[in-house]
Amino acid sequence: MAIKIITDSACDLPKSIIRKHNIKIVPLTVNFKEESFLDKFEITTDEFFDKLENADELPTTSQVSPGEFVSAFKENLGEEDEILGIFLAHELSGTIKSAQMAKDIIGSDKIKIVDSRSVSLGEGILVLKAIDLVNKGTDIDEIVKVLEETTKKVKTAAAVDTLKYLEKGGRLTKKQAVIGSMLKIKPIIELRDGQVLAVDKVRGKKRVIKWIENWIDKNNYDLNNKTIILLNGRGQELHDSIKEILINKYNAKDIIESEIGSVVATHSGPGCAGLAFINE
Repeated sequence: MAIKIITDSACDLPKSIIRKHNIKIVPLTVNFKEESFLDKFEITTDEFFDKLENADELPTTSQVSPGEFVSAFKENLGEEDEILGIFLAHELSGTIKSAQMAKDIIGSDKIKIVDSRSVSLGEGILVLKAIDLVNKGTDIDEIVKVLEETTKKVKTAAAVDTLKYLEKGGRLTKKQAVIGSMLKIKPIIELRDGQVLAVDKVRGKKRVIKWIENWIDKNNYDLNNKTIILLNGRGQELHDSIKEILINKYNAKDIIESEIGSVVATHSGPGCAGLAFINE
């Protein structure tokens, strides 16, 4: 009996991983006024950022509908198959609720659904854990149990390069954004318990790197034997600096580099970078 993994486009895993492990991606939708695009399928990250930088209003995102999940589940649910669905946190989107509705419509107990309690790189690292468990031959009920426990062990940190899009999204006043930009303020973001949390702010990219080093050191994270997702959203310089310290200072060996998708990039804007791993 085969276990097929289905996740949403907000997981931000690289295409090479998706293809290699035959992961089914169900896309959210990005809306620029009258234009709508299926995330990762009808708009690339570069195309998204080009549109974002020229947009008068912040784009919106739409969750996956129950009908789309019904189609995806039926397409992948053979007589000898089981489906493991891993989706972005219910606090951030109604996508997982749509998946549960689709499961109820189909009425199959061979569909299991897991709330990643995260998004983007935090969601992606949980999908990687699921891939590993499936490849080891773990049964689906045990995988669900392990994944639900693992959500508490996912560690993420990311830096946002500009305050422009946080201001556009109503999280900062225009005055705060202008002052912050003048001072080269870089907010530090963590994904925790289904929330996107601004945990600190620093001035300049060098201090972002120092913050990440301090975060790793004070928590005694051992990165030597961990898979790490390194995410980049047109923040190549910062991305490269983070990668350098992970390898040279922390002896990281298994680094998966990926690109931020339009769902999260709607709020981060260009110039962001971050990392995620499971602390176990």
